[in-house]
Amino acid sequence: MKILVYGAGIQGSFLAHSLINESNEVTLLARGKRKKELLTNGLILNHSIQRKQTKNTVRVIETLQPDDQYDLIFVTMKYSDFPAIIEPLVKNSSSTIFLSATNRRLPR
Repeated sequence: MKILVYGAGIQGSFLAHSLINESNEVTLLARGKRKKELLTNGLILNHSIQRKQTKNTVRVIETLQPDDQYDLIFVTMKYSDFPAIIEPLVKNSSSTIFLSATNRRLPR
């Protein structure tokens, strides 16, 4: 399954990590510093409870193009960022989009 996780914060990064397997092609949409981190180091997560660190290789894009086709798009962003992403989602030809929003930034 071809999946886009739109947003590479805590929620999006963990979702991408959870979805990565042999049958899923997972892409993360990230910008700025986070995009550079992902391209340089891969998707690194520290699992505090399990006392381990995981590293995944993941495809990274910066913008969603109208002709990009995904089986599923998961949007994981702050609610206040939604106005900036509505237009690219409407113009895109993918048919299944899940929205998950937070009202504030989570502590790091």
